[in-house]
Amino acid sequence: MTEILLDSAWLAFEPVNLLLVFVGAVLGTLFGATPGISATLTIALMVPVTFGMTPVHGLSFLGGAYCGAIYGGSISSILINVPGTPAAVATMMDGYELTKKGRAGFALGGAITASFFGGQIGTIVLLVAAPLVAAAALNIRSAEFFWIVVFAMSTVGAIGGGSVTKGLISAFIGLILGTVGTHPFTGSLRFTFGVQGLYEGFPVIVGIVGLFSISQVLYLCHGKGMDKQIDIPTVGSLWPGWVEIMKVKATYIRSAIIGTFVGVLPGAGADIASFIGRNEAHRFSRNPDEYGKGSYEAVVGSEAANNAVVGGSLVPMLTLGIPGNAVSAALIGGLLIHGMLPGPRLFTDQAHIIYPFILSLFAANLFFALAAFGGLKYLAKVVLIPQGVLASAVAILSVLGAYSYRNMIDDLWIMLFLGIVGYVLRRTGFPLAPIILGIILGPLAETNLERVMTIANARGMTLMGYFMSNTLTIVLMVMSIAALIYSVVREIRHQRSGKALMPLETD
Repeated sequence: MTEILLDSAWLAFEPVNLLLVFVGAVLGTLFGATPGISATLTIALMVPVTFGMTPVHGLSFLGGAYCGAIYGGSISSILINVPGTPAAVATMMDGYELTKKGRAGFALGGAITASFFGGQIGTIVLLVAAPLVAAAALNIRSAEFFWIVVFAMSTVGAIGGGSVTKGLISAFIGLILGTVGTHPFTGSLRFTFGVQGLYEGFPVIVGIVGLFSISQVLYLCHGKGMDKQIDIPTVGSLWPGWVEIMKVKATYIRSAIIGTFVGVLPGAGADIASFIGRNEAHRFSRNPDEYGKGSYEAVVGSEAANNAVVGGSLVPMLTLGIPGNAVSAALIGGLLIHGMLPGPRLFTDQAHIIYPFILSLFAANLFFALAAFGGLKYLAKVVLIPQGVLASAVAILSVLGAYSYRNMIDDLWIMLFLGIVGYVLRRTGFPLAPIILGIILGPLAETNLERVMTIANARGMTLMGYFMSNTLTIVLMVMSIAALIYSVVREIRHQRSGKALMPLETD
């Protein structure tokens, strides 16, 4: 193991790779700071860019963009009260209050240090936990894997916010779309309508670009854009000082742990982690009355949590092929574009690629922090980009990215179709993240279910009888059912109380 890490460190920290990680982190920060572009959209736009890179370089570049985008959302939320990404909504509550008090630099500095700390903790957990999970996953049978996928989809309603019903409907739509294409066992074509580009199913990369990028273009076009220029407040000194950091050191640690754990859970995301981190910081705070009025501790609580999600979300994605959130689902495109299938064998067959990628995340967290401390007054200018210009740029990048994946005109029509579907769903309050999760996980569930049915038939057992013959399968079944029941009960309680749930987002 030590030899693998040393060889991987050599690849991860060689000059060209570090340069790509730096560029990715800066671009991710810029995209994340731009209102209207989420971390998922950032990765969706950048995946096609890595087509000509080596796998290590491409994944390291995307990892840098992922880390930078999650942090970048805090910039606009603190300065102009507009979250760059959904994960920055919790940060905005107190960050902008500090800006109104003339302490924008203090709030931004807290966001940088907390994001850096949370990101590094999440990466450490990823480096330690992922190989262990992968080793255990090699012994998982098809029956268990099928129910792991079911559990992952069932947590969409249990963990997320917004309407549980709409979240589950979106997941079901994704599963239906996942059945399009060639049957995994019989080879027959299903629901392709003669479109050659659908013979192998909905291409994940094109699907991500359509659902998140094109729908966002339409969404931006629907808005009014910026009618007038906005003045960016004077930032001032960014470094909060060791005294302030040590005052809330427990919040740094607690929120980083919370964010990592939330990231591991399928269906959760940085937006959920940031609210949980902020709420727990409030619960343990010595100055709870400051929350909502400009609390440095609140900014730290949300930012450490949402950046720790990066490492946590990659654990199930790399080891099981199950994305922890929509951003890691988009990152799967980065693996597929280089011929890599996520799963436990990545850590044995392609360890020379995966470990350098994981180690490069340490550099990515450092680079976005250095870039922010060194040039935030320049990076912050992106918050002023008019929505019309932004929509045009995203549209151009989306078309180029979708077409360059397979050089097929069909992919552009697929992208446009999913973009329109995504826009309609967004306008009606349906989350998009469960759809892309369904497109990715649907074929995995179907393939493993077919295998289980074949094995059960060969042994003269019913399908349910085969499922009930293994303790782990029973546990996963119970967890899946419990998650669904919890989702329903949770929504009923909120409806009766008249409280609105936090909307499901894509980060």
